[in-house]
Amino acid sequence: MKIKSVNSTKSINFHSRNKNIRKADDIQRRARSEFPILSPSYIDEFYSSAKLINGKPVNIKARKIFKKIDRKLTALRKITKEPDKYGVEQTPLQKKTPYGLLLNSMNLLKVGNCEECAATVLAALATNGFYNSQKVYLGLEIQYTDKKTGEIKYREIEPLDHAFVVTTLDKENPKEKDKIVIDSWLGFADSISGANARYKQMYKKEDLDNILSYHRSMFRLNMAIETGKTIDFNDYQLRTNFIYYPADNNTIDEMKDLGIYSAIIYDDLILPTNNN
Repeated sequence: MKIKSVNSTKSINFHSRNKNIRKADDIQRRARSEFPILSPSYIDEFYSSAKLINGKPVNIKARKIFKKIDRKLTALRKITKEPDKYGVEQTPLQKKTPYGLLLNSMNLLKVGNCEECAATVLAALATNGFYNSQKVYLGLEIQYTDKKTGEIKYREIEPLDHAFVVTTLDKENPKEKDKIVIDSWLGFADSISGANARYKQMYKKEDLDNILSYHRSMFRLNMAIETGKTIDFNDYQLRTNFIYYPADNNTIDEMKDLGIYSAIIYDDLILPTNNN
């Protein structure tokens, strides 16, 4: 799904009053600095909105650039998923470390999308001992509820093709209410509510409208099959909500291995002592 606009590293929360959000923003900046990448999605979005540069058409050249970077990203994903198949040698430490080969490949190829950026954030968090962190996917929950009974008649989750990290930055007593989103692909760290507000603005309205239109049709069809009648949408309440669901389920021990590996090889991810 296309994103209407993307943030730069100038996150508005760099000066947030919440110290953990400031710390999270520092972490995502360090991850971006340690793993500078070109993103096929960024390039595709930028050039698709530009007709001319210096009076010359950009589409043909832009597509060549996009295809070249996209091929590199495809290669990166193939070799990290099946290293033995492609004859990729790994050190023993790299083999036991989640994302170890991926981080090394990103460092060499300088390409990635949101999936890869989320892995770099996990590495930065693990390096600093924040093991209670998880890579997640973004989804849109669609519900139709019977106004009279309150019964949920339809509920589906539409994947939105975006990955990022959720953490608490609390090593001793993590709380659900203190969760923070770190999205280094879009360049921000924020609270759950703040992140959801950003995602609502960033996704193109027509894309979200198309999703809702599809699920409206599916709800009508399901109810017609179930009841044999055409429904009146005035009898139902539509609710939508962004939800996060797990992308990877790394154990605490795996996160510790990632932290050890990253601290050795990518020591610029380490926060200053007074900030950790």
